[in-house]
Amino acid sequence: MKRNSSFLSYIFVFLIFSNSIYSNNPISGAFGIQLGEHFNPENAIGTGSLTDGTIMYQFQPKKPFRSFSRYYVLITPKTNKVYSIWGIGDMDNDGKCGKEQDLLMAILTKKYGKSDNQGAMDSFMDIETIDKGNKRIVTKCSGYSDVTIDIRYYDDALKIIAEEERIELESEKLDSSGL
Repeated sequence: MKRNSSFLSYIFVFLIFSNSIYSNNPISGAFGIQLGEHFNPENAIGTGSLTDGTIMYQFQPKKPFRSFSRYYVLITPKTNKVYSIWGIGDMDNDGKCGKEQDLLMAILTKKYGKSDNQGAMDSFMDIETIDKGNKRIVTKCSGYSDVTIDIRYYDDALKIIAEEERIELESEKLDSSGL
């Protein structure tokens, strides 16, 4: 009987230890913004755009983090649901950026657990990722003389909806009678 209870004690300790390393916390948002929440574009403090024309709405975070000085959301074009949250910060050099990225990933791994599928290209391009279901967090360092650190939270299901809404809105504007 004693042997059995000893075995159960080891299992219990292992499960507690495993849970702290491989957390099951869902990725829900950052900087006081939740993925999937409604964002009113009129509340933006500025805008930017991606190379494909997607509008990025700058916001003042409720919970900023030291690495980042600019914060953005990407939203679905019709329903205004947040499908991505970005933090961007300027770094002195690539070495400092790498150390800050390591710190971020240590914090995020403790909170969300490790990702199952870190790609070979990701480590080559200074990208670190945590995937949980249809949500993910990406951190990266980029640039040589003007180095930036980025963190991006994505809800991939909402990103698909954003593209569907974009196509719907664009097609309503066009005269398709000649097709």
